[in-house]
Amino acid sequence: MVWSVISAKGVGRLYVVQGTMRQHQYKEVLQNRLLPTLREWFPDSENFTFMHDSAPCHKAKSVTKFLEENIIPVLPWPGNSPDMNPIENLWEITKAEIAKEMITTKVRLIEKLIEVWHHNPKIKESAKNA
Repeated sequence: MVWSVISAKGVGRLYVVQGTMRQHQYKEVLQNRLLPTLREWFPDSENFTFMHDSAPCHKAKSVTKFLEENIIPVLPWPGNSPDMNPIENLWEITKAEIAKEMITTKVRLIEKLIEVWHHNPKIKESAKNA
């Protein structure tokens, strides 16, 4: 599993999740990956809305409290909605590009993932339009 963030400003850095993402690890990702990215992208403004789906780790009370304490506005997400998160489109492009190559090691998979995520023109265009 991999975590990242997107906005019209581009794609964020990738974080390779170890094991299953649980609320404590998700809070660490938000603290160490999301907050620095938001400060970089929106240094003088709070003019953004954070979007994540209804995954259990996203809806944990401790995560909700963390987002509130850090003044991160969150888009309300219906509980039983189809997956409409625009980042899913970028993950599909990424998967399709990676599938074009025969990858046999985890290291090469991560290298290819980084290459596609940060340099593929389809990813850049899709993120800009998200």
